Amino acid sequence: MTLARSKQTDGAGAWQALRATTGPRDGALAAEEIARQVEQLIVAARLPEGARLPSERDLALLTGASRPTVTQAIRILIVKGLVESRRGSGAYVRRKPETSLAATVSLMLSLNEESSPHLNDLRLWLESDGITQAIRQSTPAEVDAGEAALRQLAASAGNTSAWISADTHFHATLVRASHNPYLASIYESVHEALINYEYRNWIVSGTVPGWLRPAEAPGLTALHAPILAAVRDRDEEAGRIAVLRHHDVMAQHLRAC
Repeated sequence: MTLARSKQTDGAGAWQALRATTGPRDGALAAEEIARQVEQLIVAARLPEGARLPSERDLALLTGASRPTVTQAIRILIVKGLVESRRGSGAYVRRKPETSLAATVSLMLSLNEESSPHLNDLRLWLESDGITQAIRQSTPAEVDAGEAALRQLAASAGNTSAWISADTHFHATLVRASHNPYLASIYESVHEALINYEYRNWIVSGTVPGWLRPAEAPGLTALHAPILAAVRDRDEEAGRIAVLRHHDVMAQHLRAC
């Protein structure tokens, strides 16, 4: 099945451009190149948020790459927050990429991996301020969006791609309710750099981290629920405690990865 015949893929014609820009290569470098080309195409074709990406099978046909290489490319885009994986549905454009800051932070981290605790501290400070402002300023519709994001997170348990997408979406949804787009953008860039580091082994090999095994799902959902509850209840102290608890668990994951 070609993309031109696929009725389930948004902007199908745009994806044909990948055929001319990527070659029949496999491996980590090829996955990075495919991810970069998909990212550029999303911007160039002005694909809207929620546009569905071609299936991994179709992307493999278009690029001449193997399915494992395409799978790795999609994982790269997922942890960068540029693509959202929906369980049982496929991959979708999450938002227009704002890559410069995220790329700079990621480069700094790659040059000094021992600095990951410092980056995690920055994430804590940004999210703490974001949640405090969300508690003060969020609208009922934004709280409802947080509730929906939490349900999506719980429903994603057991599917690593969907979980990472839902986790990023949950935190971003609440911090955006701060009504400060610069705080939200910087927070998302830092968050995405950290999860790119945290899940780098999964990107390459598909190895699921211990903390994402199905048995851990209830605890992970319970870790996020108090953050939303604090926003819903307008409780700044509860928000501070909930964000700090999440930070401490993430610090454990970073030490283990």
